[in-house]
Amino acid sequence: MGAVALRGLGMYLGTSYIKKFMPNAELEALIPLAIFHFVGWWVGEVLGCWLGLRWQHYRGAGETATLLVGLTPFAIVFWLIFYPVFLNWVRASVSELEFAQLYEKLSLITVSFLSVALALLARFLTKPLAS
Repeated sequence: MGAVALRGLGMYLGTSYIKKFMPNAELEALIPLAIFHFVGWWVGEVLGCWLGLRWQHYRGAGETATLLVGLTPFAIVFWLIFYPVFLNWVRASVSELEFAQLYEKLSLITVSFLSVALALLARFLTKPLAS
């Protein structure tokens, strides 16, 4: 769950950076916010996967984390495309009040599921084939 934690930290740091160094910014404030968000998610996912596998004494932890370094940007782009579609589907399925209560949690839930699925995929792809 490192991706969720460091993604949140990245968002906080990005917002703080904008408030301190870009107080009159308009749309250009999205650039540092997106960079902090992206880097926080990327580093958090890779570091969380590597630490989790190291604590389990998994020999291929480094290989799995290295593969995850390459896969994570594609997953983030996939999430950026998928998330608005998912939000529209949820909005159509529930009432406005329920959607307002779920809105903040949906981002965390979708990032969590995507991060776990990607870490499992990376671990599966780095496992040696049984002979």
